[in-house]
Amino acid sequence: MGQKHYKKELNLFIDHELPKERQQEIARHLLQCGDCRAAHDRIMLGSSLANQLVRHDAPSRVWNKIENELDGKRSPQVSLMPAAGFQFRNLVGYAVGFLVLAGLVSVVYVAMFRKDVNEARTGVNPPVQVDNVNSPMPEVTAVSPPMISGGSNSNTLPASANSSEQAAVQTPETASLASWQIETISGTPKVGDASDAKRLAVGDFLETDAASRARLTVANIGNVEIQPNSRVKLVGTTAKEHRLSLEHGVLQAQISAPPRLFIVDTPSAVAVDLGCAYKLEVDKKGNSYLHVTSGFVALERGGRESIVPAGAMCITKRGLGLGTPFSADTTDKFRAALERFDFSNGGSRSVQAMLDNRGFYDMISLWHLLSRVQKVDREKVFDALADYVKPPSEVTRDGVTNLDKNMLAAWRAEVERVWFE
Repeated sequence: MGQKHYKKELNLFIDHELPKERQQEIARHLLQCGDCRAAHDRIMLGSSLANQLVRHDAPSRVWNKIENELDGKRSPQVSLMPAAGFQFRNLVGYAVGFLVLAGLVSVVYVAMFRKDVNEARTGVNPPVQVDNVNSPMPEVTAVSPPMISGGSNSNTLPASANSSEQAAVQTPETASLASWQIETISGTPKVGDASDAKRLAVGDFLETDAASRARLTVANIGNVEIQPNSRVKLVGTTAKEHRLSLEHGVLQAQISAPPRLFIVDTPSAVAVDLGCAYKLEVDKKGNSYLHVTSGFVALERGGRESIVPAGAMCITKRGLGLGTPFSADTTDKFRAALERFDFSNGGSRSVQAMLDNRGFYDMISLWHLLSRVQKVDREKVFDALADYVKPPSEVTRDGVTNLDKNMLAAWRAEVERVWFE
């Protein structure tokens, strides 16, 4: 089955120059198409690198040298029959001009590079280490989800035992992203023993007590507000990925960036931002509670994934697994049955209880349940979802009950379209 691609429109999509409906159409497509996601990531990376470039003027002696070279040359004489040695003299002139130009470019580049390397070497913040980018949770396995990623979460420079050597090979954009700005909202948030820290470096923890709150500026893509009684760690930050670990407490993220650029690890799941706003809470047991208010968030754990849209929530319990997304306005009976199914081996009885108490916006739960319930219950869930969202023409009952990936993806796109209407 052929699939429409949008590679020629990605520049307009990234610059938000398309009509709203077209923007949403392409965004839904990017959740499913690896080729277009890879093209999207390449464009975003190029844009990010370009934005980090800083203009530097060449030293005056270089300009003086160029002017002297130009003043010392005579205007070429036009002749149909060039004199002997003409070609040789011009070759020499061209060579000199080329060398001067190459020297100018080299001077400008070295000046730019030396400035950034010196900042990286003398600054408070250490260079980014690769080992800190991956999830610290041994039970969580990063997967290749159907989001914009290019297929890998390994995004930083090769690790080096010598920090000064690593600083020397860092690019300007990674050197400048080695820490985040801290803004105190109330009380006295602490970084280690310091209560007046202005930046959070990779590997550092930020802690708030009952009376304090802080706001982190996530590079140039958004901010995260850390609520009272919370503890977070900056795991890694590069031009390709920004990663926090929320050990306990509450954070509220407001991110405007390509999908999969901002990630939060918790003891029970990994929250992957898809360009959105959300609230994430981790209790003392390590359970996580996600409420998305804008865009999408993907929760991942142990090879499974829950895609949570704005207006939906999702629970993940440490040691028990990844929950199923549900509408923030669902009934208490539906939510209770869903929790029994997710975390208490509720089985077919819980599925029937959900179907008996379902509502229109439980469509997001029903779509996820298609691939989570036993086959004996799958047709019931199919019929329930079809009551709210008509399956696209290419989606069949047999295909869905046999978990055809293309059909499930096509129906999900339709579910999301109806969800946001």
